[in-house]
Amino acid sequence: MKGETQQFAGVQILRFAAAMLVVVMHITQAISMHISGTGPSHYWGAGSAGVDIFFVISGFVMAMSTASLPADGPARMDAAWVFMRRRLVRIAPLYWFYTLLKVALLLAMPALAARSSVEPGHLAASLFFIPGMSPWGLVQPTLPVGWTLNFEMLFYAVFAVAIALGAPRIRFCLAAFGLIFAAGLLLPESVALNFYAQTIVFEFILGACIAHAFLHFRRPGPLAGLLAMAAGALYMFAPDWGHSADRFATWGCGAALIVLGAVWMEPWTVRAPLASRLSFLGDASYSIYLSHTFVVPAGVQALKRLGVQDSLAIMLAVGLAVVVAGCLSYVWLERPMTAFFKRALFGAPKLSYQTPGK
Repeated sequence: MKGETQQFAGVQILRFAAAMLVVVMHITQAISMHISGTGPSHYWGAGSAGVDIFFVISGFVMAMSTASLPADGPARMDAAWVFMRRRLVRIAPLYWFYTLLKVALLLAMPALAARSSVEPGHLAASLFFIPGMSPWGLVQPTLPVGWTLNFEMLFYAVFAVAIALGAPRIRFCLAAFGLIFAAGLLLPESVALNFYAQTIVFEFILGACIAHAFLHFRRPGPLAGLLAMAAGALYMFAPDWGHSADRFATWGCGAALIVLGAVWMEPWTVRAPLASRLSFLGDASYSIYLSHTFVVPAGVQALKRLGVQDSLAIMLAVGLAVVVAGCLSYVWLERPMTAFFKRALFGAPKLSYQTPGK
């Protein structure tokens, strides 16, 4: 089996679902601020669990897509470098585009976002995926949803080092994240280390463990996958975990069950009538995730001016607008930019390196 060429329709669809969980959270937040007047703290915070699903998927995809890379010899360094370049090509261009778009909008119309401003040092740190204190007093990049990408880049860097050293990737990542976590606790004055000292970082390892199990152990049938997904969803969303519960132990483990179930359900998923179309939405999930931060506030404000007050109607209308805008972003921006940078960095019009993850 060649991990880098295998596609998982269920994982793709799950990426779209995870993105939409975050979207719904932000729509409820915008409604509470601009429609109901209850304030920014009254919203469906459980939608943030979509990020945990993303992180588990990312660990799964990176482990699967590099399963056949050389384990020893001088080719390891080349493989690690190619891996890192491909992840940068996949993640950075679209993120830079939307970050700079936000900067342009803030400079042209600063009243658009009362909690945002532009400071050159912070902008540079944001573009290079370095956690830093924002001008509005939070450890966030210029495009706030980019905080997740800081964790992604850390994972990619650690994973690339494991490839270069020929080290067992799960154990190496566990040790590296453990050291970073401990350093963050011991050096709380370091903004970056303190940012990384969160248990959410270990969710990537859960995904890598799922990939290892898929590659090396017998898999149960799709029914077991359905039960695992149901159990994971109930575990994540049925209780009110609140902010005091450990994220890894709650949303992280629940996300792992959901991803594991999606992998086990693949024989059913690939035969589903809408699987290919929903997989396309999974392809567009990264564009949806980044672009929705522009579409949601604009959509809610526009509906407010039109006199729409019903929260469900706003949710449906803005959610649809987010999906449409994200798909257009994927087709018109993300794919062309990715293809351009692939040609620039790899000298080929199209790479055979295709993964089901972001």
